[in-house]
Amino acid sequence: MSFYTDPSPYFDVWRKRGPSQVETPDGQTSWMISRHDDVVQALSHPALSSTIVPSGMLNHSDPPEHTQLRKPVARAFSTRRMEALRPRIEEIANELLDAWQGAEEVDVIETFAYPLPITVICELLGVPEGDRDEVRALSADLVNLATMAEAYGRFATYVQRLLATKEPGDDVITELRDEPDLVNTLVLLITAGHETTAHLIGNGLLALLRHPAVKQALIDDPILVPEAVEEFLRLDGPLAWGVSRVATSDAVIGGVTIPRSSQVTVSLGAANRDPSRYSEPDVLQLGRDPHVAFGHGIHYCVGARLARIEGEIAFGTLLRRFPELVLAAEPEWRESFIRGLASFRVRPKP
Repeated sequence: MSFYTDPSPYFDVWRKRGPSQVETPDGQTSWMISRHDDVVQALSHPALSSTIVPSGMLNHSDPPEHTQLRKPVARAFSTRRMEALRPRIEEIANELLDAWQGAEEVDVIETFAYPLPITVICELLGVPEGDRDEVRALSADLVNLATMAEAYGRFATYVQRLLATKEPGDDVITELRDEPDLVNTLVLLITAGHETTAHLIGNGLLALLRHPAVKQALIDDPILVPEAVEEFLRLDGPLAWGVSRVATSDAVIGGVTIPRSSQVTVSLGAANRDPSRYSEPDVLQLGRDPHVAFGHGIHYCVGARLARIEGEIAFGTLLRRFPELVLAAEPEWRESFIRGLASFRVRPKP
């Protein structure tokens, strides 16, 4: 079974080995950090740098550059601003689910999991509605291992064109227009702003349909939905593979010395299923300890609040409107460093 279909056996092997060199799912060699406590340590370790590609990207920079890049983005994604989006996100979710009425079968990814967050992030940033298909195609290529290097150039060209032609408005792009490295920042915000949330929704719903007792608990008591979103992120979050670092000097993680200049992979998915941290880690269970699906330390996801709000609204609305929702066919997983489903068909009513 491949990593993309079921990463859990790989997580088990990595954790048993502890910090060590492994062949990653894309065929590269990297030091793998996979135990929960080691992952938390690694994500804040001063010798593990995020600058694995040329600087100018928020997720691939270290202080002081990272601080300069993150501050205006964090301000634009403030909790107050994100919470104010709730009514509009609810409206979008209901509009999308209107199309499910009377349908015998639907693809969750195509009709709901993708359209919801891509509409939200494009409206928030100020990306024209007519560009959304292009944005989705560019993002899909950017997170595809076979096309990501070439896709970045095309995406950057699109963003440059957008900045040259866009009229000022009440949106994040207008707010950030004078910030440095804006093209890189916008490529990240557009892609991460919908790719990860789409697969939080898809992966989470699949887990819910495979755990009918939890599904019924959420239907009976919707106040549990935010707690469930946290468990979906822990059990099968979009960044299962993890994040990359490079050792700028020898780094001791979990009692093991990682040599200077080593490539390092910090597996968020493996950490989130560490049996030393979570009992029965492969089971969907509410009330768990906090997870690291959004990272840890200075690179903690700047869009975490928005993702949580979208997840809460997506699952709350789905279960309220289609409580009898069932799986129609075995879903297909895609091969990407963003863990998610290529196809996920359900029946709104049995």
